[in-house]
Amino acid sequence: MRNSLFLLLLVAAMTMVGCKKADTNNELKPFDVQQEFTDNAFTFFTGAKVIMSGDSTNANAMTIGWGALGNYTGYDCPIVTVFVAPARYTYEYLEQYPRFTLMEFDDPEIPRYLGTHSGRDGDKTEALGLHIAYTENGTPYYAEAKTVIECEIMTVFHQTADDFRAQHMHDFYENFSAGIHTAYFGKVIGAWKR
Repeated sequence: MRNSLFLLLLVAAMTMVGCKKADTNNELKPFDVQQEFTDNAFTFFTGAKVIMSGDSTNANAMTIGWGALGNYTGYDCPIVTVFVAPARYTYEYLEQYPRFTLMEFDDPEIPRYLGTHSGRDGDKTEALGLHIAYTENGTPYYAEAKTVIECEIMTVFHQTADDFRAQHMHDFYENFSAGIHTAYFGKVIGAWKR
């Protein structure tokens, strides 16, 4: 009996050590991006951010380093613009689904891993021990994120080399094999932070 109880406790302890759980004591709380967003819009995207798109049956996330914050078509329309190259797996999701989430994490390993592995090659969520949650609109995000901004895609710009007016744009894409980035303008429809 003692051996059985010891084995049961040992298995339970090993299971708890091997699983990452979402922080339930420090819940995400809604905030107003127009009133409470304090990050510098010019430096916000210099840190690694994670974008996710999909639905309850299929979703993918990746790290992005390019974007913009501002407004579009009026003061009461805060937007997030993200840029994703056509060769990226997440591009397929942004082309198919109407919304995306933009996330920040305390753990730098999460965006590092998501930026160096493709969802085509394996389950990144499982590999990191993360948990997908969903907004009221069904937009996926990681429960472990410290900030989540939900956006509904308003406009998509599929850029071509003919759109470039600066030589450095031509120079950048000359050897960039993933293709010219597409710009997704997303109206902010929800935001949460810890």
